[in-house]
Amino acid sequence: MHSFAFPFKMATGEGLEKLTMLDVLPWEDVLNKHVLPCLSIQDLFQLRQANTQALHLVTTFFNSTFKIDLSPYSSKITADAFKLILRENQVLNVLVLSGCKNWLTDRLLVPVIIRNERLLRLNISNCLHLQSETIQAVAENCHSLTALSLKDCHWLNVPSFLMVAVSCRELEKVDLTSCWEVNDECIVSLVVACKKITHLSLAKIYGITNQAIDAVAKGCPRLQYLDVQGCWRVNNSAIRNIGEYCKRLQVIKVSDCRDVTEASLARLRLRGVKVDVPAPVGLNLSRVEHTFGRSELVPPLYLQI
Repeated sequence: MHSFAFPFKMATGEGLEKLTMLDVLPWEDVLNKHVLPCLSIQDLFQLRQANTQALHLVTTFFNSTFKIDLSPYSSKITADAFKLILRENQVLNVLVLSGCKNWLTDRLLVPVIIRNERLLRLNISNCLHLQSETIQAVAENCHSLTALSLKDCHWLNVPSFLMVAVSCRELEKVDLTSCWEVNDECIVSLVVACKKITHLSLAKIYGITNQAIDAVAKGCPRLQYLDVQGCWRVNNSAIRNIGEYCKRLQVIKVSDCRDVTEASLARLRLRGVKVDVPAPVGLNLSRVEHTFGRSELVPPLYLQI
């Protein structure tokens, strides 16, 4: 990392003096914005060991960067390294900690959440040692949050998620895959409070029923992506309502939903919605279109949410 020195010279009273890139380029406008973001976390830690000036440069970068993604290093980074990277940053917009399952705890993460009220995207998927304190901190401090990924966070409980649902009203993308304790009440509360939902994953949550999906249909007019894979209690009735009311839907995943069949999926295919299960061999979409054109539309969905 000592290659940052280069032969730039300037005249002084004592002759010619060599300067380095760190001396010449503006830190805030050039190095922190355009150079250091291209380096990996490993590169940054090596750079900070070069000399005192490099240490100060990397520290300044860690304190002022808007995005930290530690997911590529989830199994290698340590708690001490995490504290070094994030102990003073108060301007984060994006924090990705997916897979940091062996060392990340509430004690480490909660102070970071509290300091960064402008957080927009948080991914703590598969972080097994977190508990409700982190989610409560998110609900109390991150009211501008637009994306929250909690995939495989089996520790997530209903009271904690309800706090997020009613507090983080700007949410657009929510991933609750395999959050087993989430129930219909959670999803109803989410879609009532958060009117901007475009992406929602409820895969492998066995307690989810038609009640939750009907609420999504009624409350998420901007929905583009829905994943209900493995939700065994969801059936054709709810999927029909999704198709009827979510006009912007682009992708739906229903594999391993035993009671979801082509009776509800054919019309989605006709609209160009991508479905993760293959169409039956010989399905004639033009005939489906003709059938739908002659039959009554799905009756309106009246819900009191």
